[in-house]
Amino acid sequence: MPESGSVELVWLFGPFAVYLVMLGVYYVWEGKREEQLRQRYEEAEHGQ
Repeated sequence: MPESGSVELVWLFGPFAVYLVMLGVYYVWEGKREEQLRQRYEEAEHGQ
C-alpha cells in the first residue's frame, strides 16, 4: 500500500497529466484537419 503522500501527489498531478495528453491529442487532430482544409482550398484555387 503506497503512503498517503504519494497518493496525494497522484491526485495533484494526475489531472494535469491527463490535461496535457488531451491537449496533445487536440493539436494533432486540429493539425490534420487544417491540412485537409488547406489541400481542399489549394485544389479549389487551381481549379479556377
